[in-house]
Amino acid sequence: MDKLQVLVATMHQSDFSIVKKMNIRCSAVIANQADREEIVNKDTDHGKIKMITTATRGVGLNRNIALMASDSEFVLFADDDVVYNDDMLENVVAAFNQNPKADVIVFGIYITKKGVVIETRCSKPKRLHLWNAMKYGMVTIAVRREALLRNRITFHECFGGGCRYSYGEDSLFLKACFDCGLKVYAHDYIVGTCGKDSSTCFTGYHKRYFYDKGVLMRYLFPKFSYLMALYFAIRFKRETQVGVMQRIQLMLAGVKNGKKMLPYCENEK
Repeated sequence: MDKLQVLVATMHQSDFSIVKKMNIRCSAVIANQADREEIVNKDTDHGKIKMITTATRGVGLNRNIALMASDSEFVLFADDDVVYNDDMLENVVAAFNQNPKADVIVFGIYITKKGVVIETRCSKPKRLHLWNAMKYGMVTIAVRREALLRNRITFHECFGGGCRYSYGEDSLFLKACFDCGLKVYAHDYIVGTCGKDSSTCFTGYHKRYFYDKGVLMRYLFPKFSYLMALYFAIRFKRETQVGVMQRIQLMLAGVKNGKKMLPYCENEK
C-alpha cells in the first residue's frame, strides 16, 4: 500500500502531462471530467498514476470518484492549479507519523498570481474546531483514508464548481469530519503553490454567490442558519455591487430553500 496519494480534481485532460505540471512525486488518482469514459494507468519513477475520465460534471462528484478509487494510507486533495514542493510526500507523511491522533491535517500553501506570491495561507500547529476551520480549502487538506471509509464521509455533490450551488463542498466536508468525531489539526508545512490567475469556478460576489451562501449556512449551521446568514450579509467586506439589504434577502432566501432540501440531491442546474 502506498503511504500517500494525491487526489486531483480536473477537467479536459488528454494525457498525463498534468503530473509533471503539478510536480506530483508520489502516487495519484486523477479524476478527469471530459466528454468520454476511460481509465488509464501509468507507472512513473515516483509512483502509480490512475486517470479516471468520466463525462460527469461537478467537483464534489469528481472528488468522490478519486476518493473511491484511492487505496493509500493517506490522501491529499488537489486541484490542477497546484504545484507541489519536491519534498511534499516526506513532509505530509511525517506530519501524520508525528501526530498519530490526527485524522485530518490542514497544511499551508502559497497563493500566486502571474508567478508572484501574493498571499501565504499557513497556520501555526494547533488543533482545529468547527468555528476556526471553515476558512481552509480542500487543496491543503490531507486525511487518513481509513477514517473516511469508517465514517462513510464523502463530498456533497450539490455544492462546488459545476454543481447546483457554486461552492462550499470543502466546508461541508470538514463539517462532516467534525460531526463524526475526527480530530483535525493545522500544520505549518507549506505543500507548494496555488495559482490564482484565473478560476473556472469563482465568478465574483454576485447575486448567486449570496443566495448559495445562504443555502450553505443552512447545511453548516442548521440551528443558527438565519442568524449566521444575517451576520455574514451585514459584515461582508469584499467589493460587490450587491447592496446590504439585497444580500440579506438573497441569503435568507437561500436558507429557506436549504431547509426544503434533502441531505443529498441530484446535480441539477
